Amino acid sequence: MASTWLVDSAEVGHLVARIFDVARTEPLVVVSPVSETGSPRISVEYLVGQLPPGTEVAVLKTMKASRVLSDTVDTQFQCYGGSVRVILPGATRTDYWRRHRLFTVYPEDDEEAACRLIARHVVNSQGAGPAQHVSGRAPGGILDMRQAAELAEYRRRLIDRSSEDGVDEQAPPRQTPPGSPGPKPGPGLRKVVAAAPAQATAETAPAPQPAPEPAAQPTVTRERAVTVDAEALEKMLDRKVDAIVGRVTAGVEEGLLALLNEELQAQDRERSRADSLAEQNADLQQRLDAAQGAGRDVRQVFADPEKQLRWEIEQAWLTGTPESERSAALSTYTLGPQFLESMDADIVPRAKTVRVMVDVLAGHAWDRHETHQFTTAARGGRPRVREDGATAWRTYVKAESPGAPRLTWWQCVDGSAEFAHVGHHDELI
Repeated sequence: MASTWLVDSAEVGHLVARIFDVARTEPLVVVSPVSETGSPRISVEYLVGQLPPGTEVAVLKTMKASRVLSDTVDTQFQCYGGSVRVILPGATRTDYWRRHRLFTVYPEDDEEAACRLIARHVVNSQGAGPAQHVSGRAPGGILDMRQAAELAEYRRRLIDRSSEDGVDEQAPPRQTPPGSPGPKPGPGLRKVVAAAPAQATAETAPAPQPAPEPAAQPTVTRERAVTVDAEALEKMLDRKVDAIVGRVTAGVEEGLLALLNEELQAQDRERSRADSLAEQNADLQQRLDAAQGAGRDVRQVFADPEKQLRWEIEQAWLTGTPESERSAALSTYTLGPQFLESMDADIVPRAKTVRVMVDVLAGHAWDRHETHQFTTAARGGRPRVREDGATAWRTYVKAESPGAPRLTWWQCVDGSAEFAHVGHHDELI
């Protein structure tokens, strides 16, 4: 049976790591909610029942999780507005945008029919490629283009030979008595020609008389063993033309539907981004209200650097986060062996680094700062993953230039974070 996974905004990093996991061998189905209800347009339970065993189903729990995913990955992996994305195994960031199909579900659609369509696509993606015709004929008993061309050429040659062979050399006419029937016509195409008039002699004709009407003398031609019905050929060609016109019409309709679908998806993206901007503005206002009047100077309360940093993180969270948002505590975290040393370099203000660390631990790294996976140095390199499964991420501490400082941290498999380094962009490359 397919496995289901609810993904909140703080767990989008795990979902992205799973999308590009080289060890994944089964399709990953991502289901997004709609802004009107905050839930998917299809029944996830029914969809799971239709999918083959081993398929993973990741359900984006909130609209915020959908927006975070769309901002983190490229277009060919985004999922939003109640749509469903089927991500095949072996996914890379350079994949063609149609490889991982996006199913758009509209309010008037049949939920069960949409689920069966998605499941059928998942099953087909696990089998062989597209079916091929065994014979050279097109489906439905209609001639293909090559056969139609051969048939037209054969018909042209048939008409040409008929025009050339219509009249053969005339055989010497036989003398037949007036009024007697001529020779019996043979098979084949005939052209009737007039015979020479009978001669009248003085002995047989005592007085001049009008010459008798000559008997019809047919010309003997070669027999042809051709049995082609021109009317049937014309009908067959008409059917072929109708089939071609039908296929062209169907292609035009499919193209128009594709353009309409892309336009609707663009509208959904714009609507989602507008909602996101409104939420961000409200969030910033709450943070400004909470931080109003709070001092910026940090007191030294511990001699131990790690204890001092943990105290600063807690104070920054309490003074910069409204009380209504403190129901969920910060994620657990550890400090890498070089992190405290990189903090002492004073490349960026310490309070700024602490604020970014708080956003990472609160799950706001993707929607408040530019955050991306830390890849290898090669162009289009693979994400950096440790042996224990942790994935490396980089969050901008400053964004004024390409070489601005970054906060490098690891997203561990248990949900905790490990801060590794803060410094210039190129220090760890």
